[in-house]
Amino acid sequence: MASTGTAAKALARHILKVAPRSAKVVFENEVVRVIEITMRKDQRIPMHSHNKGLSYSVNKGKIKSMDEYGKSRVFNVKKGEFSWSDDGESHAVENLGRTLRELSVEFKG
Repeated sequence: MASTGTAAKALARHILKVAPRSAKVVFENEVVRVIEITMRKDQRIPMHSHNKGLSYSVNKGKIKSMDEYGKSRVFNVKKGEFSWSDDGESHAVENLGRTLRELSVEFKG
């Protein structure tokens, strides 16, 4: 039986579970969790999810992102750029450029 987007979304695990060598908690309290994500050149992170929050790009880079429905897009990430994630959004990512660093601020509750 083919997987639907909803099923893929439900099965996606948090980035800390699927990429423990690339994603580490650098700050956490009862309101937020800050995760530093480092992706080497050509590295792939499989389908994963994030909690609601925003991400900050520490440096510039180029990534390919595939959503839970199989649609992929290439992004040129700018240094200092912010992006928003809704709770439970799932995607897989491939780093197409040099080492990329990002800070993800996730809201709890």
